[in-house]
Amino acid sequence: MAITLQVIKDRMQRRLGDINNVSNELLYDMATDLNQLLYRVYFGLDPEKFITSTSFSIPAASMPYTAALPAGFRDVQEAGTGFFIQDTNGANTTMQLGVTGFGAIVPGYYFSGSNVVFTGISQATTVILRYIPVLNDLTSLTSTFIVPDEFKDLVLEGMILAYYKNKEDPREGLSDQRFVRLLEEFETAKKGPEVYGLPSPYNDGYNTLYPFAPFNLL
Repeated sequence: MAITLQVIKDRMQRRLGDINNVSNELLYDMATDLNQLLYRVYFGLDPEKFITSTSFSIPAASMPYTAALPAGFRDVQEAGTGFFIQDTNGANTTMQLGVTGFGAIVPGYYFSGSNVVFTGISQATTVILRYIPVLNDLTSLTSTFIVPDEFKDLVLEGMILAYYKNKEDPREGLSDQRFVRLLEEFETAKKGPEVYGLPSPYNDGYNTLYPFAPFNLL
């Protein structure tokens, strides 16, 4: 069950009393700022939960090939993101393109504004982009926070802290201490099923960046 802004607003009213002096627009701003903070923390703890993907079909003999990045693209980071090559059978692999640059003739990519430019790929190739998406603003009372339902207290304390800051309330200091403590608990709490498994005895041969991977894209 997701934590909606309406649920948090109701809890704020029960805790603080009348908060009608806070407009919905200000409430949305405070909630968005808090959600962005929680997103940055949560992504560092469980990146796979937020990574999304899209594909690029690069035609033969088209290098360099320029394509628009997805509208919700934020960035690629070290943890599980990047540009991955599909093999000739259309299967995903762990072979990943590295960053090149303008004029490069080796397989890779570089960013140019809102586009990605693929270099050194002369064969028809499908590339899967796994990326960090932009987090949308919270713009209604039905909008939801990104943390699991059991962390309502964290969200509530974060919103109350934002309320105190806006009102320059002297209780801000104590609320900040509560929020930091709850955030530390969130960072160490179990957020999903624990999985234990032995390392795979198999090696698919694709665990390196190009040009060491067993594909010929030239």
